[in-house]
Amino acid sequence: FAELGGVVPYLADTLDPVEPSADLRSRLLAAAAAARPTAERPTAERPTAESAAAPTVGAPMSPAPAPIPFPTAADREVRSETRSWGASPWLLRIAAVLVVAILGAWNLQLQARLSGVEGDLAAAQAYRAGVTAVLDVAGRPGAQAGFLAAADAGTAANGVVAVANGSVIMAVQNLAPTTGAQVYEAWVIVGAAAPVPLGGFQVGANGTGVFRGTTDLAQSGVILALTLESGPGATTPTLPVLTLGSISGGSG
Repeated sequence: FAELGGVVPYLADTLDPVEPSADLRSRLLAAAAAARPTAERPTAERPTAESAAAPTVGAPMSPAPAPIPFPTAADREVRSETRSWGASPWLLRIAAVLVVAILGAWNLQLQARLSGVEGDLAAAQAYRAGVTAVLDVAGRPGAQAGFLAAADAGTAANGVVAVANGSVIMAVQNLAPTTGAQVYEAWVIVGAAAPVPLGGFQVGANGTGVFRGTTDLAQSGVILALTLESGPGATTPTLPVLTLGSISGGSG
């Protein structure tokens, strides 16, 4: 009943009333009398074969049971309103389930947005720390600095670089995270000479990488580049080149 009881109001509202047959009342009373346990019926009430066959002469006759009137149209209208009110708790439960589902979806979207904001904040903080380190080197006497711009249409990577006393530091943002043995390799290019590898670094989920290395090729106008390699130790760049930038002398 707990599982299927909620269907009853809907059945009552959707099925048309049917006129009962003429012998319905007598059949119901007979069925009820037959279902009553014999032990519960007093002995005096149990009819004998003789008394059942003919009533006692002069005994008062039992009044005939009053007929059960069939409900009128007004009665059916009242019952219909009662059924509608009886169905309302189930409608409220369905509405409550829908509200919970909508709130759950909204909560997931909100969590996703907050997660994205937190990720952007972490990336910004990591890049800020890298830029601070680059500016520290750029402020040294005889330092040279420059900007790295995206060199391939498939990336938005960019950054800053500084060189001082043979030390190179590079901070780059908007890089795809590395997987496995992958590394981002830094290269220095002097004139028409072949690119010289400076070393590699890996990038995490925040998309920001900081590279520190050394070179004796640092001079005003040299090109610094960045590529993605399958592993450390590359001797020639793997295209495409992701970022390019040149350095120039500072104020010292």
